[in-house]
Formats: sequence, C-alpha cells, structure tokens
Amino acid sequence: MSLTASVAADATGDAVLDLIADFAASRPRWRADTLRTAGLCLADAVGCALAALDDPACARLTGPLFPGAPAGDVGVPGTGRWLDPVKAAFDIGTLVRWLDFSDTTFVSGHPSDNLGAILAAAAHASARRRAAGLAGPTLDDVFDAMVKAYEIQGRLAQANRFDHPSVGLDHVIGVKIASTAVATLLLGGDRDAIRRALSNAWLDGQALNAYRHTPNAGSRKGWAGGDACARALWLAGLALRGDMGYPQPLSAPTWGFQAVHLQERPVRLPRELGSFVLDHVIFKLHPCQRNTTTAVESAIALHAWLDGRQARIERVDIRTQDEAMRRVDKNGALPNRAARDHSMQYIVAVALLKGGLDHGDYADAAAADPRIDRLRARIRLAEDPDYTREHHDPAVRSCANAVRVTLDDGTVSPWVETRFPAGDPSRRDAALPLLASKFRALAAHRWPAERGETLLARLADPAGAAGWPADEFLSSIARV
Repeated sequence: MSLTASVAADATGDAVLDLIADFAASRPRWRADTLRTAGLCLADAVGCALAALDDPACARLTGPLFPGAPAGDVGVPGTGRWLDPVKAAFDIGTLVRWLDFSDTTFVSGHPSDNLGAILAAAAHASARRRAAGLAGPTLDDVFDAMVKAYEIQGRLAQANRFDHPSVGLDHVIGVKIASTAVATLLLGGDRDAIRRALSNAWLDGQALNAYRHTPNAGSRKGWAGGDACARALWLAGLALRGDMGYPQPLSAPTWGFQAVHLQERPVRLPRELGSFVLDHVIFKLHPCQRNTTTAVESAIALHAWLDGRQARIERVDIRTQDEAMRRVDKNGALPNRAARDHSMQYIVAVALLKGGLDHGDYADAAAADPRIDRLRARIRLAEDPDYTREHHDPAVRSCANAVRVTLDDGTVSPWVETRFPAGDPSRRDAALPLLASKFRALAAHRWPAERGETLLARLADPAGAAGWPADEFLSSIARV
C-alpha cells in the first residue's frame, strides 16, 4: 500500500479492532525479501539482548520476579533460565530494547519490542503441543507474526501519533496492541479470541510518555516494551480461557479510549495492511535515539576534520527536524543512561570527541569525562524547516541532520549533512555488512565467535530456518 493513501480509506473507531483481528488471523504468503528482512531483524534483536546482559541494571530485572518461583518452558536469551511465558515475555522484550540499539521505523518506536511476546508465545505453544504429540509454532510462524506486529504497530503510530505532546501516551501502546493480536494467534486463538483480547488491550490504562523526558527520564524507558509484551501474554491468556470481549472500547461516549485520550478524535488504521513497515525497517548502527542517528554520522565525519583540535571547539551548530527539537534537545543534568541516550547534545559531543559511539558511552563512568559536559554546553540546535517537511513527508521519510563546528580562532568547518541513517532502506546494501559486524560484536559479549556465526548464517536463510521449532530456537539461544 502507498503511504500517500487518503485517510478516507482508513478504518476508524472500533472497526480498527476488527481490521487488526482479521489481519492477525490471516495467513498471507510473504515475499522472500520480506522474510529475509525478518530474519535480519530477529538476529539483530538477539545480539542486542545478549549485550544488554552486561548492564547490571538490566540483568537484575531478569529471572523470576520472586525467589523460588518455579521454572517455565520459555528460554530467555543468554541467561540459562526458562521462565513462565509472561515473565519471559517481559525479560526478552526488555533485553532487546535496553541498549536503544534495536531496530526502528520511519515513525519512530521499536517494532522488535514485539519479539518479547512473539517468542514467548511461540515457544510456550510449541513446547506444550510437542508434549501432546502435536506440531507447534516454528520460526515460520515467528516470521509471520513479526511481519504482522511490525505492520500493526507502525501503521497505528503513523495514523495516530499517540506519543505527540497533544496526546502524551508512550509509543509502547502500539507494542501492546500488536503483541496482543499476534500472541493470541500463536497461542492458538482464532479471530474471535484475537478481537476479544484486543478489546481489553485498548481498555487498559496506557503508559505515559513522561518516563522518556526530564525530570522523569529513567530505566522504565528500557523495560516499557517488555512490560507491554508481558501484558499482551496476560490478555491473550485470558481470552483463550473464554473471557469476554467488549464491543466499543474505542468509541464509547465519555469512557472510551477516544473520549479519554483523543478528545473524541477517532483512532485510525489504513485498511490495506501488509508488510510495508517491516520491509522499510530502519536498523540502528549507532546506539542512540532515531532522530539523532544522522547527527552522529555527521559528527563522526567531523572528528577527522578536527584532527585532535576538540579542546578548541567554541561552538557546534546542528540543523535538525522538529521531532528532534521536541524529543532530544536536552541540556542540564543527565543523571542516567536513559537521559543520556536521548540527548542530542550528549550524543554529538561523544561522537565528536571519540569519532564513534558505543553503548558503553552512556555509563556513569563514561559520562564523568569533563570534556563531554564542556562540549555539550557549546552545542546549539535549530529547526530546519526543510528537514521537518521531509521528515513528515511520506514520500521522503528523511531523518536529516547537519552539523558544523566553529573553533576558538574563528575557523569554521563545512556543514556535514546526513539525510538518511546508514540503516535506512535507501542505504540497505551498504548497511548489510555493517549489520553483520554489529551482530558479531554484540553476540561476543556472551558467545564464542563460532556460535554467533552459526546463528547468523541460519537466520540469513529464512526458508531453511522456517521449520525450526520455536521452543528449540529459543532454548538454543538461552543456553549459556
């Protein structure tokens, strides 16, 4: 479907639930290129999850919530633990998202967040059905669920912008909705069960965007996706036990979602759902917020121009888009990793100083480098109207930034402009070897090189991996 389709073609109000349920319950034949991209997304997510375990603040959130809880049948990557599907969904979703290094889309958000629910539901159903002598979900079903979840989350975000300041919800509402739909399917639910589960997902209280912004920026940013995945498993389980659904969770006067959150504006969703969002997924090759990625590339290019003159920087100017001004223009105290990886000033300062950016650069020890704060204070952001227009134009979908450095003797660098990040679909061929290198580096935090290469090769061939039982796949990456 073209992104320029008229909103007149959108489903609105409670018809959105029916559209999502119909799409989730369908079984299209996806193109080979789409499935190859799904395999890359899955490998990328596994790498992010393995490296996240190095952060004690993340690792301590994984495992049984209460000591002595019985083991389950869903493996959690890199931990050697098998948990119940709800906690496993939380853990997997949190590990994938923690480093802010997982994939993103042209409307922001992190669609691989859904893998917490997808993998937990698929592995649990696979293990239970095999125990009964039946065939269960395989990676073919996982890939199918990924395409659908990416599409549902991305299209809801595109059509509704729930995380706009005028609404104030966090984008993980899309994760909860998408994950609820596909988890119900993977656990054996039919179209009716999916619709019932979805009605409860919309009736839930929804997460606020506050924990991504000062003064509340904090670790919840890293586990919000996992939380949405766990809730999706919970709601799917209730639906599969026959719990009722609700006819008008969106449009009910006074108390419905639209009345409470949108001043009666209807929720919209394009009627023609397919694989567009996954086909156009943006891989992150630098661990930073999406609107900053091209500024990082420009700053890295300027590192060579500086040639050791970083201490002489008098001013750094950045031309950017309106979303960056709103989301990542952050000065003042940055007390934790969550605040730092959403500060354009911090991210660009590090890239200018080091000529690169690593997830370790957000740690307290790295942030203690006094050069970073000195440089942050010299960075100025300004909105470029052309960048804003192209950022929101569905025919362009750029994420442009330009950076210029002025030294203390008046020497001025050229503007270094980067319109699309390295992981953008428009630069996919050049990005593929970098994406493989990223996986190898991340997986090396937990695995020997041979183990990582084996998984990477297998997921690069989705047709060959399609028959891999979901529980066996997850167990293979859970083992330490």
